[in-house]
Amino acid sequence: MATSNRTTTTSGNPSGPLLRLPAGTPSEIEPALLLLDPLNLRLLERADEGMAKINARLIGQKAVQDKLYNSIYADPLFDVQALETSIAYNGFLKHERLIVARYDGEKFLVLEGNRRLTAVRRLFDTGGAELRGLAPEVRQSLQTLPCFVLEGSAINGSDDRLKEYHRAAEIYIGLRHLMGARRWEPASRYEFQARLIDEGWSISDVSDRFGRDKAEVTRDLKAQRLYRDFQDFERRSKIGHSLTYNAFAEAARAPSIMKWLGWSDQKMSITKRQQEETFFHYLISRLKARSRINVEEGEEETAEESAETIVRRLRDMLKLKDDLIEEALLDRDFDAADLLYEERRQGKFAKRIAGFIRALKRVTTDELQDNARGNKAALNDLIQQAQKTILLLNALLGR
Repeated sequence: MATSNRTTTTSGNPSGPLLRLPAGTPSEIEPALLLLDPLNLRLLERADEGMAKINARLIGQKAVQDKLYNSIYADPLFDVQALETSIAYNGFLKHERLIVARYDGEKFLVLEGNRRLTAVRRLFDTGGAELRGLAPEVRQSLQTLPCFVLEGSAINGSDDRLKEYHRAAEIYIGLRHLMGARRWEPASRYEFQARLIDEGWSISDVSDRFGRDKAEVTRDLKAQRLYRDFQDFERRSKIGHSLTYNAFAEAARAPSIMKWLGWSDQKMSITKRQQEETFFHYLISRLKARSRINVEEGEEETAEESAETIVRRLRDMLKLKDDLIEEALLDRDFDAADLLYEERRQGKFAKRIAGFIRALKRVTTDELQDNARGNKAALNDLIQQAQKTILLLNALLGR
């Protein structure tokens, strides 16, 4: 195999990955001829020490391969089950090749793509050689897997040759995982899934086809519906206050909010339009209030952070299931709703104490100098009353 243009140590021995892509040949290989690699980078912190130090000549043994297969399949980090489900619906995607090296005269070692190979093996274990239960086109896609065979002679039990192949594969792995296609931002993912559902797909269809949890797909759809309705609300109201998906994703995760808004799994939409309009007005009203407070106190908080905080507060309000709070919200008397929430959460006494503390924090030197003796006497009275109240509380607490 090509060894030029490598990083070298002071002794002249090659170390680290190649500095240019090594040569190789595209090929279609039967899954039964592919071996899992115990030295794969993803397994460094997962496999036991014995597997990590296994000799090249032992990798092809059935006991070693079975142990690797079971370890990868059972590990939540790899989530092979989700990939298995996706392949069962879509077939094996041919555009991403496994990176392999010749292991001996017949088999190939998979240097990159062990998770995909494990998922394919699982399908064969479940459906047998005939892949029972899978669509014809899926069965056809699994007869051979797309591979890129690195140039060079077979490993044939040589640890040194195995190391060379690993170094050669590292540049492909780096390009794939460090510079490869970026994952979609949440907004793009929400919209893509919503379009499929609008075209007739079910939540289960999306979940199975793309290996995602049904609850996650449902939450994404709730966020997309809320954001879409908010955009319509902005156009109608001519408010022009832009919010990102984050606030609506936060709302979608809150059962108390989604119940109040009347989310319907059957209709896959919000059913209580009055509550939804109130929700949008509440967001905008509280955002304006928070921005004024932040400016006055010199705090820095992004609109996204503010919006998420506001949504969490509304979530906690609705958890109380208090009729007066909900009436105040629907009347759009948001100040009253906030005050009622504080009273319910802290109790009236705690609310009064908090008011005293805030008042004392705002006292200026000029105010203290005005009738200083009288102010001191008043504060001493307050301290004495506070001490009596603490004694009473201690008695109630049994101290």
